[in-house]
Amino acid sequence: MADTISLDLRRRIVNAYLTGLTESYEATAEMFGIGVATVSRLLRRRRDTGDVLPKKRGGDRRRLVDLVWLEEQARANPDARLVDRISAWEARAGRHVSIGAMWGALDAIGWTHKERLRSRWNATGPKCKPSARCSPPANSASR
Repeated sequence: MADTISLDLRRRIVNAYLTGLTESYEATAEMFGIGVATVSRLLRRRRDTGDVLPKKRGGDRRRLVDLVWLEEQARANPDARLVDRISAWEARAGRHVSIGAMWGALDAIGWTHKERLRSRWNATGPKCKPSARCSPPANSASR
């Protein structure tokens, strides 16, 4: 995302066009080394709001899940799946959250998910190294 143009430069761009120093958006853009769309946007912003102050950046990043409730729920049901926690939250709060939102909330309370330790496929273990190709040994008699 590009940096915000300074308020001083914004006001100079608008004043240059409005006072007649430049006769077109293109000339104003060339004079200040900016794009024509930027000039258009700044003039529209002044028309709509009366000033050229930039819009606020960022969005609404509130948590959708109550972390205190989630921590209690996680301690009470340590082996619950994410979908089970989402269902429990829906029953409590009456609104749905995504798996990503629930995962982020669990991360925020420091709850980790440890999968079962992996066991061998068979009792004897692998026959060859994972990087090597497993092929039957060459028969020395057939050479």
